[in-house]
Amino acid sequence: MRSIFLFSLLFVAFSTFSQGIKTLQLGHWRAELAMNDRLFIPFFLDISKNKNQLRLEVVNADERILLRDISVKNDSVYAHFPEMDAQIVFQVSEKGNELRGYWINYARKEPVKIPLNAYVSSENTERISFSAAGNSNANQNLTGKWDVTFNPKAKQRKAIGSFEVKNTKVTGTFITETGDYRFLEGNMNGNEFALSSFNGSWAFYFTGTISGDSIQGKYYSGVSFSTDWIASKNEQAKLREHEELTYVINDAAFNFKELQELNGKPFSFPGKKHKDKVVIFQIMGTWCPNCIDEINYFKTLYTQFNKQGLEIIALAYEVGEDKKAQLKKLKAFKKRTGITYKVLLAGTSKTEVAARHFPMLNGVMSFPTTIFVDKKGKIQKIFTGFSGPATGNAYKEIKDEIQYEVEILLDLLK
Repeated sequence: MRSIFLFSLLFVAFSTFSQGIKTLQLGHWRAELAMNDRLFIPFFLDISKNKNQLRLEVVNADERILLRDISVKNDSVYAHFPEMDAQIVFQVSEKGNELRGYWINYARKEPVKIPLNAYVSSENTERISFSAAGNSNANQNLTGKWDVTFNPKAKQRKAIGSFEVKNTKVTGTFITETGDYRFLEGNMNGNEFALSSFNGSWAFYFTGTISGDSIQGKYYSGVSFSTDWIASKNEQAKLREHEELTYVINDAAFNFKELQELNGKPFSFPGKKHKDKVVIFQIMGTWCPNCIDEINYFKTLYTQFNKQGLEIIALAYEVGEDKKAQLKKLKAFKKRTGITYKVLLAGTSKTEVAARHFPMLNGVMSFPTTIFVDKKGKIQKIFTGFSGPATGNAYKEIKDEIQYEVEILLDLLK
């Protein structure tokens, strides 16, 4: 019932919010996404002007996502995320200090529309406030590395939690074998803490309670998913190596004969264009934020080594079954992100579909997965997942590993 009431309230708000754009207050805002009738995921929004143009940034810890193509139509503001196929739409209260609207995520089979609201706040406003009175002194033991298990009672999934506490503010992330949970930010109250992140594609919320060197918590994603997680303090926490995750099991050939380039031309590998070239196959999707982190690095890598014999081929596995719609979305994504290397529509966004194109592997467990092929067409290295900028040293390490592998295969290291 609360969700029905919330949507009704938003409808009323839309009908009464008018001309507020003229008085829209600039500065720091605290926003919330109403995922369902119980879960509200907070984030920060900075609003400013540049040469009389609105400038909106979604803020998660050190991450600032500058929204693009901001327009005003019929008293509503439309702002698109720079890489994800998503936008926020809102109207402004007459006093200019309150927003009501929606986050619309188009990177799903059907667009997902989530109510949002925002209020003017200060730089000192807590991202997450605790309703119950408690000890305002944060438990500093949270700072450091934790050995994490998601869904501990069923299909366990390992991760490393890395957190930092300053006063009552908490930042950090979870690193898994297939990627990371982006820039997380939140607050502590005694032994309890909560963290959130929002990037246009994902909205995450984590809670936890510390007891000595252990944590018990809950993880929420999207409108309905949730699972338990536990952790133990461990500065030496490690995940499995890449070689243990995805690897070659037979001599089967690449299976790309049915694929086409975005311009409709047939694609096959190996071919004359790939003779004496080192090729990286990037298994990805436009809906995948970790893939976008990898793409942003690969654009630099391609510029640096293309003339020396490196080719990168992105195989995009997209949501839905409508090929025309997938192609349209993929072409727009390629243009929007400035990818200069080849991009192919490979199929639907399922790991088993990707695995059929690589029958020589034990499987494909993650988007992204990166496959390094030498000048003779033989697989030499496979990376599962990608640790993005939120992971700090892990991000630097994976970039260094990838560049080293490229330089080895290009015979640039003697």
